[in-house]
Amino acid sequence: MRFLHLRLLVSSLSVCLSVALACGANAGQKVDIYRTDTLVKSQSERERNAAARTTFGQLIVRVSGQTSALEHPAIKAALPKAENYLFGFSYKSSAEKITVDGKTFPAVGLQLNYEPLAIEQLLRESQLPLWPAIRPKVLVWLVAKDPTGLRLVPELTDLQAMQMQAEYRGLPLVFPKLDLEDTLSLSANDLWELNREKIAAASLRYKADAILVGRYTPSSMGVIPAPVIPEEQIDDLIDAAYATSSSASSSSVTASSSQAGDNLVVAEPIPGPWMGDWQLLHEASDQSFADETPEIKGLFVAAIDHAADYFAHQYAIMPTNQGPQTIVLHVGNITSFGAFKQVQAYLSELAMVQRMEVMQVNAEGLRVRLTTEGDARLLMSTLALGRRLAPLQSESLTDPLAQTPMVAAPADDQELGSIDPATAEGIDADAMAELDQALANEQIPGITPEPQALETAPVYGGTVENPLMYVWQK
Repeated sequence: MRFLHLRLLVSSLSVCLSVALACGANAGQKVDIYRTDTLVKSQSERERNAAARTTFGQLIVRVSGQTSALEHPAIKAALPKAENYLFGFSYKSSAEKITVDGKTFPAVGLQLNYEPLAIEQLLRESQLPLWPAIRPKVLVWLVAKDPTGLRLVPELTDLQAMQMQAEYRGLPLVFPKLDLEDTLSLSANDLWELNREKIAAASLRYKADAILVGRYTPSSMGVIPAPVIPEEQIDDLIDAAYATSSSASSSSVTASSSQAGDNLVVAEPIPGPWMGDWQLLHEASDQSFADETPEIKGLFVAAIDHAADYFAHQYAIMPTNQGPQTIVLHVGNITSFGAFKQVQAYLSELAMVQRMEVMQVNAEGLRVRLTTEGDARLLMSTLALGRRLAPLQSESLTDPLAQTPMVAAPADDQELGSIDPATAEGIDADAMAELDQALANEQIPGITPEPQALETAPVYGGTVENPLMYVWQK
């Protein structure tokens, strides 16, 4: 009966986890960065190999996060044998046509799947960064000013240019519905004036990881005005943009001109050049950049490149001569064997984590030692994007890289691997006894070493005495 009780407990926790994941589906988005799609005129091996050589550069840019990677000698050397990096491919019918040497042929869709380990090894040997597949989802608000006035939706060709470049860089985008709720919350004038308070409120429903606001106009109409925002309001407004809303839906569709009322006007083509001003709101950062291009679509290509470069810098695993780093992490809110396994699986699957060792399990939580590619700052950014582990809020919390005390660690006399039933809320003593036995039988690597060995282990960014403190989000 106790075993059945434990099984039911773990099952119920799994259901709760599924609900939590559904509610937090905005915690980054997994992008298929190792796949490319193209058109060929036939299913011959020659055509397929030629397509691999054509798409290989696109793949390298997407995975590394750097357009300059194409100029690396090792990448140039790998290009002629791009087919060696494939592990699979598939064809599909297509209604499009392809022109080769002046002749037009019915096109065949070709999907090329590259081998992740081979690509990652190539990047490491080339000392190029690796931008993992979990990437921030960016909500895009756009407003244009032309002789007809302000409008919220650009021409369809503009959106296509932005979406194509975002696919090329591997950056997932979300476009607002521009339905009645949006138009009541945010007007074209609000966007043009960069009213951050209204932008934040209108963005809540989309649960994005970042917000990109684009304003553009023909150069002949003058400069784009700079926003005037009180300094003390900026942090609060940015923080509000990432609050969660229980009733929100993260689905997105592009609105047609009939959905958003009087603000949507399909304008005739206007000669350039065009000026664009962009604000990228992400966590506590506000990135600004501006461009001027002959055509509107050039602004969108440049904006996506700016945003992708920023996020690649934030989340990519950068090559280093220091070798693997060691970071000690303490995770609270572990009240069941199921939660323990979930945390273990989550950390092990992070792209930057090479190895995870469980050092201690007790009533206060789980302590692990991570061997990582990248330092504590990259780990903290990665965990913030995933939103499954939240940093412990405390007045004594300081910069973990400063190696100063943060939060009191568990007492040294607590037995490794033990969980005290009296202090575990929400689970009865019998179930916790079964959990304790399950943990003991798990034979977790690193759970029974001598305490002295733990104290002398080399660490970086979080020590045994002062680990990085996090709480598991169920």
